[in-house]
Amino acid sequence: MWFEWSFRTIYTLLLLFCHTVSANTEIINFVPSAEHTVDLPTPAVGNWPKLTFANNEQRWLLQPAALHTPLHQVCEMKDENASGNTLSCPHELWVTLDLDDQNWASYATFTLRLSWAASTPADFLIEIYSPETVLTRLSRWQQISLEPEKVNARSSQSSKERSTTTTRVKYARIRVVDAGVLTPYVPLAHHHHHHHNDAPAILAVDCAPIPFILVLEQLYWGVLPASLLPTVYFLIPVLLAAALAVPWVVAYLDTFVQQAREDLNRKASLGKKGG
Repeated sequence: MWFEWSFRTIYTLLLLFCHTVSANTEIINFVPSAEHTVDLPTPAVGNWPKLTFANNEQRWLLQPAALHTPLHQVCEMKDENASGNTLSCPHELWVTLDLDDQNWASYATFTLRLSWAASTPADFLIEIYSPETVLTRLSRWQQISLEPEKVNARSSQSSKERSTTTTRVKYARIRVVDAGVLTPYVPLAHHHHHHHNDAPAILAVDCAPIPFILVLEQLYWGVLPASLLPTVYFLIPVLLAAALAVPWVVAYLDTFVQQAREDLNRKASLGKKGG
C-alpha cells in the first residue's frame, strides 16, 4: 500500500514537471570575445532593438518569406551593385546584444533562444555578427544614408580607436521562412484550365506575421541557462531525498518477496508429499 501511494506521488510530480510541448525553439550558443569598437552609422543601426541584462526578453512579429525559399537566401541580394536596403527586409530582424553590462562581465558563454508557437509552421535562422562584420556588410551593400567620404572618415576614425577601445557587443540577425504545407483549392469547373505555370503564384501567397519570443541569457558552466538554475536548485533536494528513500523502499519490498518465496516453497513441498 505504501509503495503504491509513493508511486502515485512520484508520477504526479513528474506530470507537474513535464511541460506540454507547445512551442518550437531555435537556440544558438556563442562566446562573445572582446573585439575592437567600431563606430557603426546611426542611420543604419540606430533603430535596431536591443537586448540587455535588465531587458533580456522581448516579443516580436516577423513576416515569413515565401514557402520553399532557402533560409540563407532570405533578404540577400544577388547583385552587390544593386540598389535597395537589405537591412529593412520584412523577413528579417536585427537585434543588438549588449553584453558589456557589468552583471554579465564574468560570464564567457551566452545563449540566444528563439521560441514560437508549435502550431505556426515556420523555419528560423539565427546568426551572430560582430561589429566589424556588420560594418563590412554595410559597406559592401552600401546600405547607409551617408556619403562615401563620411563612411571612409568614420572607418578611419574607428581604426584609430581600436587600439584602446574594445567591446563584447554582438548583433543577431534573425530570418524566417514559411514552412507550411500548401493545399491550394482548385474549382472542379476550372480544373482543366489549371496549368503547372500557376504554381509560383500559389507559392507567393502572403502569410500572417509570426509572433516569437527572443531571450538572451548567460550560461553557467557553459551549458546551463540562467533561467533553468532555480529548477536545478529545486530538483537537487528532491533527487537526494529519492536516493535516500530507495534503500528503505527496497528493504520494505524485500519482506513481500521473501514471503512469496516461502509460500511457493511450502506449496512445492506439499505437492511433493501429495504425489
